[in-house]
This record gives sequence, structure tokens and C-alpha cells, in this order.
Amino acid sequence: MTMQVYRDHILEAVVGGWLREGQSFVLEEDNDSGHGTSKSNIVRAWKEQNGLESFFNCAQSPDFSPIEKAWQGPKQYVKKRPCWDDEIVKELAEEGWAAVKQETINAWVDNIPQIFKDCLELEGAMTGN
Repeated sequence: MTMQVYRDHILEAVVGGWLREGQSFVLEEDNDSGHGTSKSNIVRAWKEQNGLESFFNCAQSPDFSPIEKAWQGPKQYVKKRPCWDDEIVKELAEEGWAAVKQETINAWVDNIPQIFKDCLELEGAMTGN
């Protein structure tokens, strides 16, 4: 995903709506370059202009990132077929995302403080959570 797509279709279209509604939150992102990790780019500028607080979490760390867990469902649906065209991939991905329940995502998020504690006790090793 390009920075422009991320800014226009995720930040402006979705996150911007939450900000305009007055919701209070901090956006967690991984270190993907499209998330505005460099000092000067259109994503970082959008975040600053809109007062969005965000932080970058450990890259590719499934312990600390609920989105890594959430992607497992759609990936499994896409793997159902050995070969596919764009329409089938879209259909399978949509089925996979539909199977991810909000209650499950909330439980992953609620468990993050315990995961941090477990990771500290394990001196940085993966927790398996």
C-alpha cells in the first residue's frame, strides 16, 4: 500500500471520521514505511495536521499486534484454493474478514497488558499469546 492510499483510504476516510466525532484514542501501527515512519512525508503530515496520536509497535510482532492475529482468518480463507483470479481472492478475503468477530478483536486488545508483562518475564521472548 502506498502512503497516498493509506492517507486517503484509511486515515482520511476512516480514522479522520473518528477524530471528527471526537473519539479519543492512540493509533498503533507497525513500522511499515507506508505508515509514515520517515521524518517528512504525507502520512506524517496528515497525522500532525489532524492531531492524531500514534506509535509504532514492534515490526512483525504478533504478540503485540492484534492485527497480525486478525489477518490469520483471511489468509486461511485465501489458502483454501490452490489457484485463483483476482475476483476469487477478493471473495475469499471478504469471507475471512467476515469471520473475524469484534468480540475476538476486543479480547486480543484487552489481553495486551498481560502480554507485555509475560514478555518482560520472558526477557523479550515470544509469549505465544
